[in-house]
Amino acid sequence: MEISAFVLYFVAVLAIGVFFYVKSKNKNNEEEYFLGGRSMGPWVTALSAQASDMSAWLLMGLPGSVLAFGLGKV
Repeated sequence: MEISAFVLYFVAVLAIGVFFYVKSKNKNNEEEYFLGGRSMGPWVTALSAQASDMSAWLLMGLPGSVLAFGLGKV
């Protein structure tokens, strides 16, 4: 039973990938990827930058700060 569920999931994911690969074959995918299709507005860009900043602080800055200065920094 588990094997059939895994195979079904694998086939579904593979089908989705092939569908979108064929759909976007005629586009300049590199430019679309790096520029986001030039469709993102300033709010989305600002939220993305803030999310990246907070992620970096929580994953690297906070543990380093606790290591350097102790638990009082939390």
